[in-house]
Amino acid sequence: MIQVRLAAPRRAARVTGLILGAALLRALLLPAGDLLSTIVFAACLLSISWFERDTPTLPSPASGGGKVPAVKAMLAGLAVGAVLLVPVVSGPFSARPVSAFVPWAAIAALVATLEETTIRGVLYRQWAGEAGTLVAIVLGAAVFALIHLPRYGLAAMPLDAAVGLALGGLRALTGRVLPCAVAHTLADWGAWFWS
Repeated sequence: MIQVRLAAPRRAARVTGLILGAALLRALLLPAGDLLSTIVFAACLLSISWFERDTPTLPSPASGGGKVPAVKAMLAGLAVGAVLLVPVVSGPFSARPVSAFVPWAAIAALVATLEETTIRGVLYRQWAGEAGTLVAIVLGAAVFALIHLPRYGLAAMPLDAAVGLALGGLRALTGRVLPCAVAHTLADWGAWFWS
C-alpha cells in the first residue's frame, strides 16, 4: 500500500506533464498548419488515454463511487453545454460559411472528446485517487486552461478555467466522462456560430 501511495503522485504528475507537453507540441507545430498541429495533438491525447487507461489508482476518499444513470448523465451534459454557450451567444454571429461547419464540427468533436478523455478521464482519475475530487477538478481546470493558452491567449484563461471547473464538476456529479465530452462539443459547436 505504501508503494502505491508513493507512486500515485508521480503517475498523476506524469499524466499532467504529458497533456501539457502535447499542448506545447501543438503550439510549436502551429506555424506548420492548423490541421497538422491538430492531428498531432489528437494523436498525443489518444496515446495518453490509451496507455494510461488501465493504470491503477487509489479510490478517491471523497467519492461516493456511484455513477448517475446514462440518460440523466447525458441530459446533464446537454444542460451544461447549453450553459457554456451563454458567454458566446451574446456576441454577433460569425462570418464563417455554414458549408465549412460540418468538417470542422467533426474535428472539433473528436478533439473535444479526446481532451475530455484525457483530462476528465485519466487525469481526473489519477488526481482524485491520490488527492481527492476537489483537487482533481481544480487541477483539471488548470490543465484545460493551459492547453488552450497558445490558441486563445491570456485573455481567455479565466473563461477556459471556468469551463474546466464546470466540466470537472459535471464529471464529479455524474461519475462519467461522456457527458463532459457532450458539453464540451456542444460549447465548441456553438462558438463556431457566435465567435
